[in-house]
Amino acid sequence: MSGVIQPNDDLKFNQIAATASQAVVLLNSEGGSVLPALEIGRAIRLKGFATAVADDTLCASACALTWLAGTPRLVGKTAHIGFHASYVVNNGAASESGVGNALVGAYLNQIGLPQSTIVFVTSAPPQGMAWLSEKKAGELGLKVAPFQPPAIASSIPGDDGTSPEPYDPMKTVAAFYNALSNADGSSAVALVVPEKRGIGPFNENSIHSFFGRLSSPLSLQSVSRQGSGALATYTYVRSNGEACNGKAELKTIYRYGKTLISKIRALSGC
Repeated sequence: MSGVIQPNDDLKFNQIAATASQAVVLLNSEGGSVLPALEIGRAIRLKGFATAVADDTLCASACALTWLAGTPRLVGKTAHIGFHASYVVNNGAASESGVGNALVGAYLNQIGLPQSTIVFVTSAPPQGMAWLSEKKAGELGLKVAPFQPPAIASSIPGDDGTSPEPYDPMKTVAAFYNALSNADGSSAVALVVPEKRGIGPFNENSIHSFFGRLSSPLSLQSVSRQGSGALATYTYVRSNGEACNGKAELKTIYRYGKTLISKIRALSGC
C-alpha cells in the first residue's frame, strides 16, 4: 500500500483482501485520511494479515495507525514509523484532535493494543512527529519483529513496493494543490516533511477551514520546476467575493524515498 491514503481506499483494500487468506501488507505511505486508515486496519486485524514497513521507507500518521493492526508487525532496521495527532473529517465536518484521538483510541482498544501504546499514540504531537524506535516499542510493550523482504525478484522493475519513488517536485506540488482544492487538510499535510506538519500553513484544521469556506474553490493554473522545488499559480474566490490570482514558491526535499514539501512562500499576497 503506497502513497497518500485517500477516502474510499478502505473499500478498494477490502475488495483485494477478500480474495486472500493470508498476506503481508507492505506499507509505504506519507499518511493521509484517518478514517479509511482505521478501516483498513480493522480489516487487516480481522483477516490476521501481517503488516510491514521496509528499510528506508516511511509510514507516518494515518499509515502508522494501519501498521499497528498487523499480526505480526514487521519493521525494517532503517524504516521510519511516526505518529501525529489525529485530525478527522467525517461527512465533511472537521473534528479537532481530541475528537480524532478518541476515535483512534477506540480503534486501538479494538485491535488489542496495550494501554501504554494507546497513550503514546493518542498523545502524539499536533505539530511534528513522534517516531517509534525499537527501544520505544520495547518500553511500550509493543511487539514487533524484523522485516526481511522475500528474496524473489519481481518481473517488473521497482514493483516490489519498497523501491524509492523518483524525485518529482512538480508531481508533489500538483498533488498538494489538488488537496487544497478539495479542502483536504490530511492529504495536503501528508506531502509535507514530518517535522513541519501541523505548523502554520501546514496545519490540517486551518487548511480545511480556509479552503472549505471559499465560494469558488482553488484551481491550480500551472506548475513549473524551479530549482529544488516548483512555482505554482492558482486562483480562488473568497466567501466575500474577493478574488485571488495567486503565485507561490514551494521548496521540496527528497527524504524516505519520497519528494516532500519543506517550505512554501506566497509571492502574491494570497
